[in-house]
Order: sequence, then C-alpha cells, then structure tokens
Amino acid sequence: MHKRVFKRLKNYDDVKKYFENEIKDEKVLEVVKEILFEEEDRAFKLIEEEDKIRFIKFYRSGSCELCYEEYVDETKEKLESWKQKEPDFRDNSLYLEIIFEVREK
Repeated sequence: MHKRVFKRLKNYDDVKKYFENEIKDEKVLEVVKEILFEEEDRAFKLIEEEDKIRFIKFYRSGSCELCYEEYVDETKEKLESWKQKEPDFRDNSLYLEIIFEVREK
C-alpha cells in the first residue's frame, strides 16, 4: 500500500512536533532529529521488530525541503536485501511517504 501525504509546516520545530504528536515513535524521532538539528542532509535506519522490519528514510529534497519515507515488510524477507541496498519508491512495499514544505528552518 502506498500512501502519500503532503504537509505544509512553518518551520523545523513544527516538523518535530508533527512526529512527536502524530507518529509517536522514538526510533523514528532519532532519525528525524539528525536532519532537523544536526545539519545532516540524509538519515536512514533499518528497524527490526518482532513481527516486521521497517526502513525509515528522512532527507532534504530541493523541491519540497524535507521528505520522510517508511517501508514495511511484514514477511521479513527483505531484511538482507535492505541491509545491502536501501529500498526506494519503486519497491511495492512502500507504506507511507510524507513530503514537507517548510518556509523556514
């Protein structure tokens, strides 16, 4: 399932609040903070859970400022391939993509 959400937010603090209030996932917040407050351009994390694996990508993109992607594999079959090469939007396991337009840092 591919779900795309477009958000217009005022600044990076609003993006952080969005993740704290809407996503509420500490592992995701770790990745988000790297981009928002450590001046990195790109961060990702492979998260192994009991019943699935998730691949989180959060990065700066010129056209929309910030992009967040979450890939979910409930079969755990993609674990080794995701360790070697990160998934992208062509992978039909894309679960959620959020694009942020931010007016100021």
